[in-house]
Amino acid sequence: MKTQALVFPSPEKVELRELDLPDPTPRDIVVEVEASGISVGTERWAYLGKRAEISFPNVPGYIGIGRIAEAGAEALRRGYAPGDRVNFFRSRLAGEIGKNSWMATHLSRAVVDVTEADAHNPETLDVHLLEKLPEGLDSVDAALTNLGGVALRGIEMAGIPMGAKVLVVGLGLIGQYAAQICRLKGAQVAAADVVPFRLEKARENGVEWTINSRTENLADRAREIAPLGFDIIIDTSSSPAVVNSLFPLLRFRGKFIFQGWYPPPSPLDLNAAHQRMPSCFFPCAHSGASVAAMMQWTRDGHIQVRNLLTHHVKPSEAADIYRQIAAGSDGFLGVVFDWRN
Repeated sequence: MKTQALVFPSPEKVELRELDLPDPTPRDIVVEVEASGISVGTERWAYLGKRAEISFPNVPGYIGIGRIAEAGAEALRRGYAPGDRVNFFRSRLAGEIGKNSWMATHLSRAVVDVTEADAHNPETLDVHLLEKLPEGLDSVDAALTNLGGVALRGIEMAGIPMGAKVLVVGLGLIGQYAAQICRLKGAQVAAADVVPFRLEKARENGVEWTINSRTENLADRAREIAPLGFDIIIDTSSSPAVVNSLFPLLRFRGKFIFQGWYPPPSPLDLNAAHQRMPSCFFPCAHSGASVAAMMQWTRDGHIQVRNLLTHHVKPSEAADIYRQIAAGSDGFLGVVFDWRN
């Protein structure tokens, strides 16, 4: 069995290739992929060869949406049937590329082991591996919800009480989702970024205050909004310099969520944190529960996704997309590859 897949053969290169798939086992489902979403941060670092766990050649992607075409006997016994639509985190590939690819969702057909999800140990990282889509959720919208699951995990770790004043810094897709989720939980939200159209999207989705930290003084605006400091600050910038500037804006005994990925070594000014006596949270990845909640909220209209989609493209356009992502283009939020037809 064959599949079309996006492959990173080496750093800063991407190709659309035909690959062999392993023979399905009774534990597997075969998924005809409809859409796959890019995690811009993770895949940028992978494309550049900066993630230590990434080997080449590699099939990237950890957000795959599709319909089950075949289900083995054990998969059927566990409730997976042809026609079901699923959101999967990774798939099985044959040969060396299969050993190198811990993600592997940017492909047209996928072999997914359903028992891996059921056997996963929640006492470890508890990563989403496989969830069924709620009826009525569009595949393209579903392909962006996992990044909302990343934001939701951090928010659940910290706890966001109603009425809390929250500052979200960095309005990529995870930051946009974090702002919406905090509002859904009854918080008052300020959001900061340097890209005007990202600030505009946050306003469209209900953020009370937006701050262009390139043209405005973030500290001055923050003190106007929260004179005693913000109850919670969520950083998605992944920049130690930005984090260091945010600790003075936190309320005494406030909460700080390190929602970005901070490549080591990281020159954080821990003295600035020390003076605020904060509770700090370091979320990683997304749980099955958070992804399921995001899909349900999106289907029901509580979370807005479609106005965050900036690139709905064919896999053949991947080389240009990744070049723009690597260059740090300001024009990216949600990016989805459409594998249909």
